[in-house]
Amino acid sequence: MQDNPWDWINPPKEWVKEGQVMRLVTSPDTDFWVKTHYGFIRHSGHFYHSTKEGDFEISCKFTGRYLDQYDQAGLMLLQDKENWIKAGVEYVDGRQNISAVITHGYSDWSVLPLEEAPADIYFKLRREGDFVEASYSLDGGDYSMYRLGYFIPSQPIKVGIMAASPEGKGFEVLFQDVSIKGILG
Repeated sequence: MQDNPWDWINPPKEWVKEGQVMRLVTSPDTDFWVKTHYGFIRHSGHFYHSTKEGDFEISCKFTGRYLDQYDQAGLMLLQDKENWIKAGVEYVDGRQNISAVITHGYSDWSVLPLEEAPADIYFKLRREGDFVEASYSLDGGDYSMYRLGYFIPSQPIKVGIMAASPEGKGFEVLFQDVSIKGILG
């Protein structure tokens, strides 16, 4: 993780950062979600972040020991409690899914089931102008875009890694090589 200042929103009770590796165990009843379908608002997930503005790309490699329905880990961009994006892996119906939630007052959700649970997975979020592109890779080399969505342009935002356990007792996740790079236009 870069030399920029980093901070927590809802730090987990158990976490350790050593160099470019962050290990944490999620707390139960944690999530980020706004209204759609379920009717509730949750802003209790764990989010370790820095602040960035302009065009950039954040990437990381991670692995989780997903146990319970909706256990999740990945990258997040946060403007405020009603404008954010999270993209990563979510455990649904006993399998890992590539997942993305884009929230502008209401959350939407998309999932892409993985045939097999990978040991590690790589994610990138690229913010450029008024959009964010979410991509994933199973090998760290070949990335596939799976989501493109609107995001508020030209504002500083919080950017970093997130994890949550909406229904479970918590699970362990290991983030590695988190990188934020500016994009030159």
